[in-house]
Amino acid sequence: MNKVVKSSIIAGCIFGAVTGLAVSLSIDFMVGDSLGGGWYESVKHDINLWFGPGWAGKDWVIYLCIMILIGGIGIIGGLMGAVFGAIAGKFFSLMSKS
Repeated sequence: MNKVVKSSIIAGCIFGAVTGLAVSLSIDFMVGDSLGGGWYESVKHDINLWFGPGWAGKDWVIYLCIMILIGGIGIIGGLMGAVFGAIAGKFFSLMSKS
């Protein structure tokens, strides 16, 4: 693999993951209260529906699920960034060859 492509994949992966995390957390911060709740209330409601009120009262379960969800958003953003980085790196690698 070309050095330009490799470095652009790594940069795209990092940029995509950070952007995905920033967007998901900023949307929760900006509009969480106006839409009836943020991540915490949504996860608590879903745990209450799936497992019952006994599990919904445990904060560690809710925070663990929030971390898993936001981590998944970061992973998906990183994968999308890596794909875009590979495309951009390959394009610029082909453009730089004379």
